[in-house]
Amino acid sequence: MYEIIFYLIGIAIIFCLIRMIKGPTIPDRVIAGDTISSLAIVIIILFAIKYNNMMFIDIAIVISILSFISTIIISKYLLGKEIGEE
Repeated sequence: MYEIIFYLIGIAIIFCLIRMIKGPTIPDRVIAGDTISSLAIVIIILFAIKYNNMMFIDIAIVISILSFISTIIISKYLLGKEIGEE
């Protein structure tokens, strides 16, 4: 059961990588990267459930926080604003 889900998420990551490479605009590439990190978090959580090891949940939380912060920093950069500005 888990193997099928892992394969489907892997296919979704491949589609996101294609969008990241071909993306006509930079925001498309940023969204594709954010989606890839979200799918990676889902895979890590599925590993935690499958192997009954809750340490993976902590890793997923740290990765999700870093992904959120990096997406905000890239968005601010694309808008041409400083990090502290609104």
